[in-house]
Amino acid sequence: MPRILILEDDLDFAGLLKMDLEDAGYHVEVETSGEAALKRLSSEDFDLVITDIHIWKEGRPSPDGGLLLTGRLRNFPALQAEGRLVGLPIIAISGAVARPGQSQILNAAKSVGADAVLAKPFDSDEMRALVSQLLDEREIGRR
Repeated sequence: MPRILILEDDLDFAGLLKMDLEDAGYHVEVETSGEAALKRLSSEDFDLVITDIHIWKEGRPSPDGGLLLTGRLRNFPALQAEGRLVGLPIIAISGAVARPGQSQILNAAKSVGADAVLAKPFDSDEMRALVSQLLDEREIGRR
């Protein structure tokens, strides 16, 4: 069963996404900080990451969000030394795209290494199809 790690600060949203992906046959874990997510990814095997770009702490955006996590996963060879994180698919999500000055945030996520991006709210079927596609591509790449 493929394992997915979600980085999301909105626990209600994360719970719904987790439930939906588990219904689709995936094992899903949730973390609320980039630091905790990176620690899990460095010590456990996951097949895909879904990360919210903005993680809020104490009422304001934290630098410990999805852009930093994605950049770390893609650009730090030491994290990929064991091979666990090489080619790990990353889906970046954000509900901030409608806010002033945030329209390009999904493009920023792609520029630091996200394989795919989705604006919130997104359709459950769209996320499931994207997850399936990226996992299939990773499996083909391993052969």
